[in-house]
Amino acid sequence: MAASLESRAVARALRAALVGLALAAATIEPGAGAGPRVPRARAEDAWFVEFESICARTQDAMSLTSDELRALLSRCDRLRPQIEGLDPSRRKVYVKRLQLCRDLYQFVLDTRGQG
Repeated sequence: MAASLESRAVARALRAALVGLALAAATIEPGAGAGPRVPRARAEDAWFVEFESICARTQDAMSLTSDELRALLSRCDRLRPQIEGLDPSRRKVYVKRLQLCRDLYQFVLDTRGQG
């Protein structure tokens, strides 16, 4: 009985995290729905290519191995200083979005350790 309640609580928390991440991603990016976004190749936008590469895996978080999750967490930690060097409005948006991705990966990794 207690394990069932714990499983439901974990599932509810994961759903809430995924919904929050989806809402943040949908409301922040200007031009959403205007078609696929083509990453720019300029050196100053290399952080954005890495950001999209990291956060693109959130939908697959539950199917990733623990090593893949740890690698994504490390990439998040390495990317954050680059984002913190942006102008204030972009910094606020992308630091928050990166933190949401990181929190989801950490949550999945932590719940595996409990099971």
